[in-house]
Amino acid sequence: MSEMIPRLVGQRVKRVEDPRLLTGRGEYVDDVHLPRMLHVALLRSSVAHARIVGIDTAAAAELPGVHLVVTADDLRDRVQPIVCDILPPGAWQTSAYPILADGKVRFVGEPVVAVVADSRYVAEDALEAIGVSYEELPPVMTVTAAEAGPETQVHEAWDEAWFTHKQLRVGDIDRVFAEAAGVTRRSVEVGRHTGMPLETRAIIADYNPSSNALTVHMTTQMPHIMRTGLADHLGMPEHQIRVISKDVGGGFGVKAELYPEDILVSHLATRLGRPVSWVEDRREHLLGTIHAREHFYELEAAWDESGRILAVRAEIRVDGGAYSVYPYSASMEPGMAMGVLTGMYDVPVYHADSWAIATNKTPLGPYRGVARPSACFAMERLMDAVAHDTGIDPLELRRRNLVRADQMPHTTPSGLEYDSGDFEATFRKAAEILDYDATREQQEELRGEGRYLGIGVGSYVEQTAHGAAEFVKRGLPVIFGYDTSRIRIDASGNVLVHPTSHSHGQGHETTIAQVVADALGIEIERIRVVYGDTQDVAYGSGTLGSRSMVMAGGAAHLAAVELRDRLVRIAAHNLEVDPGDLEVADGEVRVKGSPATAVAITEIARWAHHRPERIPSDLEPTLEVTSSYGAPPGTGAFSHAVHMALVEVDPALGTVQVLRYVVAEDCGRIVNPMIVDGQVTGGVAQGLGGALLEEIVHDAEGQPLTTSLLDYLWPTAHDVPFVEIGHLESLSPFTIGGIKGMGEGGAIAPGAVIAGAVEDAMRPLGGGFVRKVPLTPERVLNLLNVDPTGRVPESHEENQK
Repeated sequence: MSEMIPRLVGQRVKRVEDPRLLTGRGEYVDDVHLPRMLHVALLRSSVAHARIVGIDTAAAAELPGVHLVVTADDLRDRVQPIVCDILPPGAWQTSAYPILADGKVRFVGEPVVAVVADSRYVAEDALEAIGVSYEELPPVMTVTAAEAGPETQVHEAWDEAWFTHKQLRVGDIDRVFAEAAGVTRRSVEVGRHTGMPLETRAIIADYNPSSNALTVHMTTQMPHIMRTGLADHLGMPEHQIRVISKDVGGGFGVKAELYPEDILVSHLATRLGRPVSWVEDRREHLLGTIHAREHFYELEAAWDESGRILAVRAEIRVDGGAYSVYPYSASMEPGMAMGVLTGMYDVPVYHADSWAIATNKTPLGPYRGVARPSACFAMERLMDAVAHDTGIDPLELRRRNLVRADQMPHTTPSGLEYDSGDFEATFRKAAEILDYDATREQQEELRGEGRYLGIGVGSYVEQTAHGAAEFVKRGLPVIFGYDTSRIRIDASGNVLVHPTSHSHGQGHETTIAQVVADALGIEIERIRVVYGDTQDVAYGSGTLGSRSMVMAGGAAHLAAVELRDRLVRIAAHNLEVDPGDLEVADGEVRVKGSPATAVAITEIARWAHHRPERIPSDLEPTLEVTSSYGAPPGTGAFSHAVHMALVEVDPALGTVQVLRYVVAEDCGRIVNPMIVDGQVTGGVAQGLGGALLEEIVHDAEGQPLTTSLLDYLWPTAHDVPFVEIGHLESLSPFTIGGIKGMGEGGAIAPGAVIAGAVEDAMRPLGGGFVRKVPLTPERVLNLLNVDPTGRVPESHEENQK
């Protein structure tokens, strides 16, 4: 493994991309304007479950400015529906996600008819002239309804309600439960929500008939994977498709899928021979972009007299919506939840079942943290319940159950291989930042004044930068095994880096440049990082799974080291010294111990391009290298963190104010602490949204009730306190430089932490167990057995509805 010698790595280098983005010089898909470009509008299903009886498009097709009106009948045998099955099949049932609804609609918002027109305005007007007749069917809106019987199936050919059912069995759980000092049982639930990037999805497809080439500008986190998906579904050779994704205004996972609109717009461009554009509006985003979370857990923990957890039993149900999404499949959420549930805790016996269940809702897919926020919420709620049942302080109970540093590397009951970490030290760091004991004293004092403060604690372990071994084990049809970076030094000595990872806010133009600058010994100002074009670099997976710095950064390091070796050989040839006597630093190659004997890298670059006689005869003259990296053995590098919060609850209004939020995190070697702090803070903000505000709600007929930002609430600056962050560094033995991923981590624990804090605050008032987030004011009030109308519910279960 190549050595990484930090110089800029570890420094708080200012983001080099910010001046361009903050001054409006970014280039997003909607900034692309092509000659003769047409625009698409989509008529989406207004019902959750129905057979399509008829579609009348005649009037729309006659409107001035309309070029084409398309239904499923027009696409048959031209494009393929999206099918994403796990391999081998096992306990799996397939679904075909049509590009336009074909004979049946399965969720409100599913595309039914497309109109192509001179402008989006004309296309939208044409939608009003289209008539669709439906024969409505009973909608399946809950996992309970889906499991009721075959007459309630979303997909008629299925025998069961689920896409997939997985099981995990470790240890003799019946014996352990029978012999335990006590057993704690709880049911918990995480509400449905979605990622909400500022930039919605967009795609512009441009087909050149003379070269039979399709260029697609799209908002995506993974250009190469999207190119493959488009090729497969359009029936085109992949080398004829170019995907360009320059600046992307936030991704968070919801821009890492292949959607029907992507295939549709690309097909329309090839069909019409003109550029075609579709830009999603916010209502469409809430209806048609993948949803996230909505997990249901039935949990049991057996424990001994000291509070040690002896065994955990879990049933996990995920509302997967109507279709399996590409390239992850519907198995991603339940499989991950089952695998990561035990977190930092040393649980010797573990049994779990997990299901992804089909309903008449928008398909479910990965959103920052994927299944981890829900699994963390479930496990930490269980730990708080055990703390309550045993009378042990919640922080102390967790400490007693941690995997110890001397147990590393550690294999979890689900088979995850924790590579490094000191969980006890991270708990101590978080408690020190919060000043846990003093805050408990403050809490008691303020209760005497009629103020209700609560402390919440949560932790997680995040598998990051997992490669081929992990994704093969999951059975995904696309294995995210490696990423690639191409580096070129031009004749002026400046460096251009093309990684296959994609930045949509993470700061890759800075952090990858830091890694390359250290390897090449040059100033970061001479390095430019350009991403997002499949024509610039060989294949790679893209940005997902908190992997970019490990995978693409590792590939960039390897390529830079190889280039450095070429520079050294050229310098040695001209200085007539042994290459081993040279070092690279401060923009030059020099003799060790004799810095005056040196040659500038800019001069070597000029030689390589214009003076071939100065190049050793056995060395290629080009200063360009492409390297790929998959972080073997591919099982991942495990980051972790402990979150704590202090909240105040108003029992009259049900409002929750987050007074303090603390994070102690360990992501291995930190490349740029400022960027890490920004990522943690942004993740916490999103996590607080899911904990307190964000929820996609449907009525019994399947109609979404949260289709605008009047109903679907985002956190604002008022809702997010300054996040107090402490860092630890346990280096991974599996990655270059010991780096671990961390992009998703901040979003994982807030739901669990806020739930515990609110429950703690309400305890003197007789508040009940918090089993669901988001904790809206109504739910907080119901914890006191009083709803906003003053009615006293009959049971605690009703409180949480």
